[in-house]
Amino acid sequence: MGVTEKGRGRLYWGRVGLAVALTATTALSVVASASSAWAQSPVAQTTPQATRSFDIPPQPLADALVQFGFQSGLQVAADGGLAASARSPGVSGNYTPAEALGRLLAGTGLTFRFTNATSVQLQQISAAPGASGAVQLDPVRVQAGAPPQAEIGNLPPPYAGGQVARGGRVGMLGNRDYMDTPFSSTVYTEKTIQNQQARTLQDVVAVDPTIRSIYPQGSFDDRLIMRGFQVFARDMSFNGLYGVNPDPTVGMAGIERVEVFRGPTAMLNGMAPNGAIGGTINFVPKRAPDDGIAQATARYVSDSQFGGQLDVGRRFGPDKALGIRANAAYTGGNTAVSFNIDQLLELTVGADYRSEDTRLDVDLGYQKRGINSARLGTFLAAGIGVPPAPNARINYNQPWEFFVYDDLYGMLRLEHDFSRDFTGYIKVGGRHSNRDSLTTISTILNPQGGMSGSAIRSLVAIDTVSADVGARGRFETGPIRHEAAMNVTYQRETQNSRPTFGFSPVFANNIYTPTVVATPPVPPAAVIGPSPAFESLLTSVGFIDSLSMLQDRIQIIAGLRSQRIQLSNYSPVTGITTPATPGSDQGAVTPTVSLVVRPWKEVSFYGNYIQALEQGPIAGAGTLNAGQAFPAFVSKQFELGTKVDFGNFGATLSAFQITRPSSFTTAGVFSVDGQQRNRGLEFIMFGEPLASSRSAASPSSMRYRPIPPTAPTMARPRRASPTSRPMLVSIGIRRS
Repeated sequence: MGVTEKGRGRLYWGRVGLAVALTATTALSVVASASSAWAQSPVAQTTPQATRSFDIPPQPLADALVQFGFQSGLQVAADGGLAASARSPGVSGNYTPAEALGRLLAGTGLTFRFTNATSVQLQQISAAPGASGAVQLDPVRVQAGAPPQAEIGNLPPPYAGGQVARGGRVGMLGNRDYMDTPFSSTVYTEKTIQNQQARTLQDVVAVDPTIRSIYPQGSFDDRLIMRGFQVFARDMSFNGLYGVNPDPTVGMAGIERVEVFRGPTAMLNGMAPNGAIGGTINFVPKRAPDDGIAQATARYVSDSQFGGQLDVGRRFGPDKALGIRANAAYTGGNTAVSFNIDQLLELTVGADYRSEDTRLDVDLGYQKRGINSARLGTFLAAGIGVPPAPNARINYNQPWEFFVYDDLYGMLRLEHDFSRDFTGYIKVGGRHSNRDSLTTISTILNPQGGMSGSAIRSLVAIDTVSADVGARGRFETGPIRHEAAMNVTYQRETQNSRPTFGFSPVFANNIYTPTVVATPPVPPAAVIGPSPAFESLLTSVGFIDSLSMLQDRIQIIAGLRSQRIQLSNYSPVTGITTPATPGSDQGAVTPTVSLVVRPWKEVSFYGNYIQALEQGPIAGAGTLNAGQAFPAFVSKQFELGTKVDFGNFGATLSAFQITRPSSFTTAGVFSVDGQQRNRGLEFIMFGEPLASSRSAASPSSMRYRPIPPTAPTMARPRRASPTSRPMLVSIGIRRS
């Protein structure tokens, strides 16, 4: 946990005075003598002396201490503003925590002492034991004592400016600094979520030009495009576990961080329900801070759409081992689009417990979203080009259309340190979802915007159960340091569909001059009984090892994952499988190998090769081979990139190529043949290059170059009035 904003503001002038009072020459000499005296003290003889790898660049001392706490696993406490105005020279290499902290404090006028095996206290050299005149201010907690391989209570610290974090979860490897991660990723913090006034995921990733939302604001679906491929909300994870977060909309009321990972992730995370070829997103829920929180926020989206949020959290016990944080949020009202009403309700609670070697957290949430006359796309008839976009305020959907989605979800996570370098964990979670909708399926027939449509009613219940059991360890074999992990994943999803009613008589409409038709007859929901429709079971076993050598200047990551996909389809009439609705049982072994080279601590070069597995297609109704199941797809990515870290801002430049099999229908026969290839360049910059300028996105991005798809094209309306945003500059360049 970083130094709090409250502490920084209150003690600013005291820190400035401390900086003026100390000179670099005097501080260096006194620190050297104080460190020597400490090394000979009885306390020093009882503190942990295991060598660790440190990589902390020169930067303000307060930020450097946060990174030290994360990399050493120690808890560091400072008296008030001692660390605020000082600057650290940094430390890089293999040292004991005591040696690393001594180098980190060189020239700052500060020394330290161990108060117990996992806690360190900073103090002025003049306030060392035996001296007088020490000024005691409020203690500031810098970092909890979880070991580096742990996830719970061990989030990477925020980067300069606070908009993004220094790193995030890299699948089964756990949390990892972005400079040591051989993939392109960005972790948006709670500050970004607040600054964006974000209600859903769409609002958070709006600043990221490597991501595009498929649907406009005022729709119900947070589906994204990453590296040219669709990423569904069900392909996103909650604390690293699929099948938990709400779907297809993910509210941000209870979310602390949004971790964006670009490229295939099946090897690292286990298989996502739809493969997640272009990338995936992980949601990190909020936890109670040590100093508590009680915050009420008003939401103003437009003159007709209002809401608010309540965020309350507190820690209990003498060592604040137990924490509880609850959030409640609601937003509702008319949008800028005619007939469009959007309502979102969120209730979340998260509790966590942390002891010396065991950590446990539990999350529960409920989300309900209702949208009337959602402005979605429409299909194009064969041979018709995409017509000009209509007026953004005009809604060609009917005012009686609606979507009502609610999700009840929860997750339990347990970690135990069998030793300081070996941690085991268990994750279990699930979700129950209800989907009720009455909508129209429309097709544009001519360039003048004329279209035809008919209404359909649909109710679906979805239940998921997920689990992830694994272990992470750190050890050395001669000059090579290992960070190894293995895990077993399990996810079962069952869909119970009520019979869809439809299609109503066809009616004519126009996207430029829409007309309102009478509401079609809709059967009462009470008489619509459930029937099984679909079930999937995804299982996998993975192993990965990160090998570091030459003081972490060279890192190699390699792993394998064995995955299996079992699908069952059922007749909506009989509830059993039939030759027309077969299931499938498919599997594959997907590898990954990555390399990180850091010739200088500020620069790293990386490359990766990774595969992903996704469900094979089934020939649809109307084809001559309807019902034929095809083998699972195996997609492949090659990526090369460069990362820089200058302390106050960082950047990533990457070039990638993703290939996957293509599927299409020819002469009435559905087949899988050929190859789709997406290539692109991405440039991501973040941090605080100037004291008054912050960036959480990239100033430029050249995106994928896909082969044109064979699926029906959908015409999407222009975005209506955008939500107001903070001053974060983001320009995207895409070449297709």
